[in-house]
This record gives sequence, C-alpha cells and structure tokens, in this order.
Amino acid sequence: QNVDDKQALMPAKLVTGEDAEDVAAYVASAAAKPGKDTGLLAQVGQAQTSSEPVAAKDGVLQIDADPSGQLAYVAKEATAPPGPLTIKSQNKSSTPHDIALEGNGVTGKGPVVQDGGTSEFKVTVKAGSYTLFCTVTGHRQAGMEGKLTVK
Repeated sequence: QNVDDKQALMPAKLVTGEDAEDVAAYVASAAAKPGKDTGLLAQVGQAQTSSEPVAAKDGVLQIDADPSGQLAYVAKEATAPPGPLTIKSQNKSSTPHDIALEGNGVTGKGPVVQDGGTSEFKVTVKAGSYTLFCTVTGHRQAGMEGKLTVK
C-alpha cells in the first residue's frame, strides 16, 4: 500500500491455504481470550467507590457523587445516629446527579446538580436501614445507590 493511503492493508495472498486457516484460527482464539490489565488503564471508566462506610458527623451525612462522572457515589454504605439528618452530595462532574433517601416510612430528595453543585435535603431518621440513590433516569438501575444504617 502507498504510505499516503488512509488505510493500510495486509498484502493479499501473504498467507494462503492451510497456513491462512491456521493464522485465522490463532487470531480467533487469541481474540476470544479476555485479558486482565493491571496497569493504570485497568481503572479507566470504573467508579472510585470506597469499601469503607461514610459516617454522619454533627447531623450531616456527606456522600458525594463519583467525581469522574461514573454512576456511583464515593461509598456504597453510610451510617448515622437517629434524629435530624442533613444529607449532602457534591457532584464535581458534568454528569447530572442528585441524592434521595427511602426506607422506614421516610423519603427525601435533593435537587439534580452538576459541575460542583451540592444536592441537599433534611430528614429525621430512626434506627433501621434506608436506601440512598440517584433519581436521574437509569442511574439507580445502573448501580448508583447505597445503604444507610441508622443505629
């Protein structure tokens, strides 16, 4: 092929017959084996979610959206004592998110925000389990939710 061509092609008839079939079989088998990237590229496109629960402090639970824009919060679990609670979720990404809570007869929801905004609302919680989630269409279904344990 000419160097100026937009697409370089393998020369025709470079491998023929049984050799061509062997090459095709090898390429097919190699392409079918998933690899495991252990370098920095392995984390591209993955949410940066902590396995450690976030604890409420002084009546405020801060559980931010993943700063890279992934459909996740920075933690999957949170804890808080019973009583008045302000729930805040900062979203540094351009992907719109909010935070909502349901469970034990309690519901609450903050506004949808992006580009550094904070979704915030106040509720009164009692001992038990609650679900935190994003109400933007498809986000909760994609895994943008977590558990709040009040004790």
